[in-house]
Amino acid sequence: MLDKNKEYMGYCPEDQELMPGYIVDGETEHIVAGVKVNAPSFHLVCKQCGAWLSSNEIERENDIIIYDAYKKKVGLLTTYEIKEIRAKRGMSQIQLAKFLDIGEKDITRYENGSVQTRSIDNMIRLVGDDTAYMSMCKCLNKSINSKK
Repeated sequence: MLDKNKEYMGYCPEDQELMPGYIVDGETEHIVAGVKVNAPSFHLVCKQCGAWLSSNEIERENDIIIYDAYKKKVGLLTTYEIKEIRAKRGMSQIQLAKFLDIGEKDITRYENGSVQTRSIDNMIRLVGDDTAYMSMCKCLNKSINSKK
């Protein structure tokens, strides 16, 4: 999450160099996989001339917000909800991926904005449900803390 009190650097098209900027709030409309979503967005404004700065960090944060708005609209877990489920089980991203028998980087991607499939979403939801999780551990012959 961005810290609005922090000074960020971005490329200024007017000055044609990296310049310090401040964050302003906005809202944008996007089409994600054919679905229209409105999402809050952040823009970095040059402290010197007021132009919008280009910043990879700000753009990444906006991407996560946009894709989370899409996930929420279509009924998928958001990046924050996935992190909450993983934290509830005391698992690292790699541990959760291994537990679900998916690629080690998949959970990292989902927590950084990539959109998971409905079937992966359902499996993550089951990990978050106490009864389902216990059954999964028993069925998969995995320890409750998922270190197996």
